[in-house]
Amino acid sequence: MRVGIVGAGPAGIISCIAISSAMQSNRDCLLVDVYESRQAFRGRSFDTSSDSMLLNTSIGVSPVEWARPNGFLEYLRREEQRDVDLGEVVPRDAARRYLEYELQLARERTPNISIISAKVDDVCPAPDDQVHIYSSGVIKAYDAVVLASGLNFKQPPVAFAGVNTITPYPADRLAQIDSNAAVLVLGSRLSAVDALVYLATSGHTGRVDVHSRSGLFPSVRKSVVKPEQRPLLNSYLSLSQEIAPTVKLELIVAYLEQHLDRCGMRLGDFIPMPGTTGRSQLDHEIRLCEEGLNLWEPLLMDVIDTLNHLWPQLNSEAKRDFHRDVNGWLGRIAHSMPLRNALVVQRMFDSGQLRFVGIEEIRDLRDYGQIINATGLSCADNDPLLRRMAMRGLLRFNGAGGVEVEPSRRTTTRDGMIYANGSIIQNEIFTANSLYSTAHGAECIARDMLQKLAFPIQMPREIFECAE
Repeated sequence: MRVGIVGAGPAGIISCIAISSAMQSNRDCLLVDVYESRQAFRGRSFDTSSDSMLLNTSIGVSPVEWARPNGFLEYLRREEQRDVDLGEVVPRDAARRYLEYELQLARERTPNISIISAKVDDVCPAPDDQVHIYSSGVIKAYDAVVLASGLNFKQPPVAFAGVNTITPYPADRLAQIDSNAAVLVLGSRLSAVDALVYLATSGHTGRVDVHSRSGLFPSVRKSVVKPEQRPLLNSYLSLSQEIAPTVKLELIVAYLEQHLDRCGMRLGDFIPMPGTTGRSQLDHEIRLCEEGLNLWEPLLMDVIDTLNHLWPQLNSEAKRDFHRDVNGWLGRIAHSMPLRNALVVQRMFDSGQLRFVGIEEIRDLRDYGQIINATGLSCADNDPLLRRMAMRGLLRFNGAGGVEVEPSRRTTTRDGMIYANGSIIQNEIFTANSLYSTAHGAECIARDMLQKLAFPIQMPREIFECAE
């Protein structure tokens, strides 16, 4: 069996490892090519060696293999001799080394794994139920293809169109900013926090302004781990199939409220009130975190698992209602930032270096030495390769920024020859753009390949010159 994977960032590498692990009894007949036009193992948000960039690397919820949830912890303790616990966070270069280590183990199990340093120009259907990958003038045939190419950053808002901006990654772009220059950061989500913390820890002394629609940073967390017991998910799975998905969604929120009520707190303690400023909300949530009052932390992964199960059953209207009414606060919790990073941002406020600004306060963009675009990821339908594949009927876009997949298998086509994983399936599951959900997606892909595809005798690796 021959598998082509488009992208060697975390989603592509994790998918490769899962496929190798699942097909050990057929490893001599398995060949996996992973295509990457940039540096492997990095993706977009992992393209940094900065010790200050901690986001998305909580040890307890950053597995490479879904069946080994503590694998990252074991690696850090054994291979890097770090004295760490499951709930802690580590810099992203540690996660990158973990990916490299696990892929090396996979290569020892499955010799025919290759990383090909080339851009994929096209993916097309081929005779005999195969798929062709066109890359650098060469065509190769595969029995299955996994799309794990990730997404680029959005273009800046209209008010900033035509302005020269940079993105937070790779981090060496931030290192080139004059330390005395005034900086404008567009956006206030996790990538914006990454940029702020990098500037602060690298000795930047110039003024830093943040402009975003919400005017709020993510919530603050101390520790997040995958719980051994998942009462909410178990309760959800026991509900009758006749209960409407929208009602199940209401039950999830009600469960969280009941838990907090039993602990003597209200959900409103964690929901920003209208008119709340980013600074005051940050101070409030740091205090809750430091005083051990973040009672949602032990429940968070249970809530995320349940939402990921429920999400594919919701229609587009229900998802829009959820984003409007619930995700404004729940999304800040689900994508919360480590306390260590929040304290750095708080010190920037305290020193007078950092402030939130409205569009009316930005009088002249020439006042800024650099503008950082941290407004989030673009839509999958902006990717030329994915657009060409959609025109051929190999995938469909979901109208909400991602590629449609069958949730239990992660397939984009009915015959199951093309799969997708990572951020390009955003809004197909609740937390598509996380190592945690990517590892689960890779498990789904590997299981489907194992169940659905027969293993013929090892086929010769045919290489054709690409037609003009």
